[in-house]
Amino acid sequence: MSGGAGSAAGWDSNREPHPRTFVYPNRNCLGLGALLLAMWYAGASQSNGAAYLLCFVLVALACVSTLHAWSNVRQLRVGLGTIEPVFAGEEIQVPLLVRSSANRPRAALRFKISGGQKLATVDLLPPEQEAQVSAAAPATRRGSFDEVSVIVSSIYPLGFFTARQRLKLSRKHFIYPALNGGLPLPVSAMPASERREGVRVEGDDFAGTRAYQTGESQRHIDWKAAARGQPLLIKQWAGEADEIFHFTWDDAPQLALESRLSQLAQWIVTAERRGASYGLRLPGTAVAPRSGPSHFHECLRALAVFQQEDGRT
Repeated sequence: MSGGAGSAAGWDSNREPHPRTFVYPNRNCLGLGALLLAMWYAGASQSNGAAYLLCFVLVALACVSTLHAWSNVRQLRVGLGTIEPVFAGEEIQVPLLVRSSANRPRAALRFKISGGQKLATVDLLPPEQEAQVSAAAPATRRGSFDEVSVIVSSIYPLGFFTARQRLKLSRKHFIYPALNGGLPLPVSAMPASERREGVRVEGDDFAGTRAYQTGESQRHIDWKAAARGQPLLIKQWAGEADEIFHFTWDDAPQLALESRLSQLAQWIVTAERRGASYGLRLPGTAVAPRSGPSHFHECLRALAVFQQEDGRT
């Protein structure tokens, strides 16, 4: 699972150019209210003008702080980098790029993915500068998703009020089925005449080499030939060993939908770790047997979107 955020030009920005910003009192405001009540009582019971004055000054400061909190969150440009795929039940990492679109610094910014609990923070964002942070959230449901909901908040400057806005950011990402299942690997024999392109079938006798194809496992490359300056070649074998892994929807008929997808995902991970060739066949989808990182993710993406809950396939 590789990929990177890249430069700022490769990042997706928030869909709404001017998302709504809300300001509301937080629990720190309870202490402020108790203090103001005590000052008002001291001023009323003892005719203390200084207590009244201090009470009114604190009220004025609190009111002004709401405007600063509101402006601290507004006009932020937030983008998403590449979101690496994970398995359901794991934690998905969402890289964020933050930039102020106004010529003023920002302070004490907090970022959270909708549904997550962990906060990513930016203590100080100078004007016309960028900051990169990573927010995390649990990957609870498999599938293909086109956007991420990010909550931006701040209690700057006094901590009595929270400014908050929700951004919907475009970025396609995948969550694969959870890895689960204890069934043994199904093995099906494929005659030599039916071998698919890219399948490694290793037997007893060396049968020459062929050109390396992008995405195949590097385990079978003829590295000695590559050291001599030749193109990358894959070693081929011939003999009696003619079995490959071909995972089908009917290999685990006793399992429910999600459990069956989890079992197929477990088999794919196991086969890839063994450096074997494997294929996948689902109702309406077929992936020819191969091996390598690109094939690995192709199979897992097919499992992720199969009969997805929101209706996408």
